[in-house]
Amino acid sequence: MTMANVIDISEYQDPAKFDYQAAKSNGIKAVIIRLSVGNRRDNHAAEHIANCKKYGLKWHGYHYWYNLSGEAAFAVSDAQSLGLTSSQYFFLDMEDKTLSSDWSAQFESFRSAVGDKYKIGLYCSDSPYKSHFDNAKMVAEGVYRWIAAYSYEPANYDTWQMSGEGSGGFGSYTGDVDRDYDKTGNLFKEETQPITPSTTPLYRQIIGEAGYDTDSGIYGLGRSYDNGKTFHVMDTVYGRIYRQQDGDSIWPFLQPKVGTIKGEKGDAGADGKSAYEVAVANGYTGTQAQWLASLKGADGKAGKDGVAGKDGQTWQPYIADDKHWHIRLINNVDMPAIVGVITQGDANDLTMDDNYRIDGTVANIPSTSGLLTIRANSGEVWQTYIDSATADCYTRTRHNGTWTAWRLTTQWS
Repeated sequence: MTMANVIDISEYQDPAKFDYQAAKSNGIKAVIIRLSVGNRRDNHAAEHIANCKKYGLKWHGYHYWYNLSGEAAFAVSDAQSLGLTSSQYFFLDMEDKTLSSDWSAQFESFRSAVGDKYKIGLYCSDSPYKSHFDNAKMVAEGVYRWIAAYSYEPANYDTWQMSGEGSGGFGSYTGDVDRDYDKTGNLFKEETQPITPSTTPLYRQIIGEAGYDTDSGIYGLGRSYDNGKTFHVMDTVYGRIYRQQDGDSIWPFLQPKVGTIKGEKGDAGADGKSAYEVAVANGYTGTQAQWLASLKGADGKAGKDGVAGKDGQTWQPYIADDKHWHIRLINNVDMPAIVGVITQGDANDLTMDDNYRIDGTVANIPSTSGLLTIRANSGEVWQTYIDSATADCYTRTRHNGTWTAWRLTTQWS
């Protein structure tokens, strides 16, 4: 069974929680880090790079491609500012669904921007790779092929992304981490350096001898790797001296144990006070009800201006010959007094003796402006409606809980 020896990570893996040591202990030798996406830097690229260096993991970079204006130049420049060198790979991640069909041309424009600054690589799924690229040409031109295929091993690849979502994590980190297999080993191969004769004098190493610490001047037993030029005291009459590099060396062995350390359960604390009790302790003398009534939040922001209302109509109340109050509209239409104005709702709900002025969109009314009279007795309801615009008169009834349709009445002169 093929085992992963590389992983790829981005801002989706929190560097504060990621267990780099556990990944390394599980056979991971190199990490491909997303350095940028579109025209911005990955939010955790710098932290992932620093931690890979700290835990001795080889790292390379990749850029998630949107084919935006100036995107290639930005990606190349930003990678350089993050410390990517010519001995490392920079992959172009081509997978976004918004990309146009000319993938090969887009890759060539990115490769042109990279030039000889970094080793060039391409990431994409196996199917689009076979559709958009000439494999023989990619191999001949030295493009490092990072191909994704989760259910099978692709035929043409240098690095194979074996799994993605659902892969799980490493050690204390339980989030998903993409697994990859680099069959050539180029992603974690040690760079060979030309051997040049040393001109540095050979120094004798000193261990466990007395001397003065180069940094602090404290006297004690220590060590030196350069015949005493740099002397680090370890043991003094005041105790042992530890340095940061000592902590860094031992931390990977302590870290798995730290999470299991647990002290005894402490005593229960005193019951907390309510807000009212705190107020009394600070001098408040009223009752709890008075205190609650006094609470007031800050004034909210002023609301937006309301919509301008419709033009009103002039109404003139008077007592007619029938000894009842009447109201006359400005167009001289005479109606019995109306006790309320309705601008919304449903006329089916009006089932008690009353008079209303309709001024708005009300369900089950012939128009948006008129006068409604209701008479009711023992569950039977009669509604009469006069349209203010046309003076047409309508009537309907509710019998056994069912409304009839509105009927336009005939007015005889």
